Amino acid sequence: MDSHVLVIADTSSSPENAEEFGRVLQKFAQACRTEPGCLSYEVFRSLDQPERCVSIEKYADAEAFAAHRASAHFRDIGLGEVVPLVVARDVRMYDAPRDIPPAQ
Repeated sequence: MDSHVLVIADTSSSPENAEEFGRVLQKFAQACRTEPGCLSYEVFRSLDQPERCVSIEKYADAEAFAAHRASAHFRDIGLGEVVPLVVARDVRMYDAPRDIPPAQ
């Protein structure tokens, strides 16, 4: 069964790094959107806590997600620029089977 991989990452920086954190997350999302297997990558900032962001990523399949994690921009931007700013994170992964119709 083919399925999408959905990743929801709830991450926070320190309040003094909120602007830089948001900028670097957007830079990372833009690079990730160029991956052939990346179906979408959106970043949302908390209205109440500007240092807190949620990224919602959707990949074509597990192989596409593995390619994402092996990419140069994952290493250079994700690990090199985003992770050093992170003070808290909760990353959850989901499998969304393609043959289940969406709720109406």
